[in-house]
Amino acid sequence: MSTKEEKFKSLLRSAAALVAGESDEIAKMANLTALLHQEFGFWWTGFYRAIGNELILGPFQGPLACMHIGYGKGVCGTAWAEQRTVVVPDVEQFPGHIACSSESKSEIVVPVRKNGDIVAVLDIDSRELGTFDDIDRCYLEQLTQLIYPTENEIWFAAGCFWGAQKFFKLVKGVTRTEVGFANGDTENPTYKEVYTDTTGHAECVHVAYRPDVVSLRELTELYFQIIDPLSLNRQGEDVGTRYRTGVYFKNEDDATILKEIFEHQRITYGDNLAVELLPLKCFYTAEEYHQDYLDKNPNGYCHLGPAVFEFAKRFGSK
Repeated sequence: MSTKEEKFKSLLRSAAALVAGESDEIAKMANLTALLHQEFGFWWTGFYRAIGNELILGPFQGPLACMHIGYGKGVCGTAWAEQRTVVVPDVEQFPGHIACSSESKSEIVVPVRKNGDIVAVLDIDSRELGTFDDIDRCYLEQLTQLIYPTENEIWFAAGCFWGAQKFFKLVKGVTRTEVGFANGDTENPTYKEVYTDTTGHAECVHVAYRPDVVSLRELTELYFQIIDPLSLNRQGEDVGTRYRTGVYFKNEDDATILKEIFEHQRITYGDNLAVELLPLKCFYTAEEYHQDYLDKNPNGYCHLGPAVFEFAKRFGSK
């Protein structure tokens, strides 16, 4: 017999596959509600959406429910106001509990976030006391992230940015890319200025990605597959400081992961490793004609060959 944690792990895999590619949040909420209700047999499972100063009933499974809940009211309103998951072993002991039904004995409410703001809550009720614990909290918080997936960002300097952008666009989980100039000494440089190698900028690709689909570790390991990590200021036939290689980050969590990856690379290459690892100092978007250049010019120059792009597709062409 599987444990609750094992059931949640299996459910998360099913849920991710279920909502993959779906952009409508109501449709996602409806099917995630049905999946939870079906797999765990909760008494009431559903979402309330934050609209104005109220929570409005959304997709749910179970008996009739309250249609409006005020900000800070009851368990749902408290989770919204305090911006945290609330686990209630006995609803009768919760101050201000809203009794939609006397059959509800214990409850868990999980905030649903979009770009950091709470836009809904997931509410689950049980007929038994003490049903929910930290395992439920942990996995239900992961489940709600499937509705409005978060985006993380990383910046890769990999020589000519045309080919690097095309490569990362083909990787499943990458949501946006743009090419530009990073970590130089001048503001708002033009391509012609960067080309002189007097600005200190490197040609760079800004990669936004969904960490629930592809990790920073995977992206960085892919990056090392498409560069010559021993070549200083040169990739292919492109030579100059603007073509140096580097990985630039914004937060310390990313730095920890990247430092570990770079230490592993140094075991292989030693002091000859010619790839920078630095905080992102600045990034300026390149002119429009450089964006998605190889899509606009399929026969345009690229130091990365067709085999490299086929390699990216193995991770999920979009």
